[in-house]
Amino acid sequence: MVISTYPDPLCKKLSKHKYLKMNKIQRERTPLYISDAKKCAKQMVREFLAEILAATYQTPSPEEMVSILKRDFDHSFDEFMIRRKVIKSHLDWSEDQIESEIEVQKRRFENELGVNLRVAALNTIEEIEKLITSLNNAIKKWKIENF
Repeated sequence: MVISTYPDPLCKKLSKHKYLKMNKIQRERTPLYISDAKKCAKQMVREFLAEILAATYQTPSPEEMVSILKRDFDHSFDEFMIRRKVIKSHLDWSEDQIESEIEVQKRRFENELGVNLRVAALNTIEEIEKLITSLNNAIKKWKIENF
């Protein structure tokens, strides 16, 4: 089990009030997975609108959703920025120590990315289901009002 050192906004839903209380470093480290999940859900509902309206749409599995999120959203490790931060934090370190720290941070980033993508996939599926329910309710309401 990977314990994230970054705040994971998907593990527990934070109200806007609590988010505003987070300090600047926490906000900078918080990945945009929530917005990614919502964007992806809206995009998928648009793409598969005909199937949704025909009630033949199958919600993707979490594994499929992870691959979709990986494909559509770039959350790559920025080695240049990490290197700058490490050098700035540890002025007396040798190049080997800096490289070693970058590798440690890269492994941590990849582990956290995997965990966060799985959580984002589940949230995207949940968001798709909410959008479909909302769409179906709007259609029912429109039918009642116009027929």
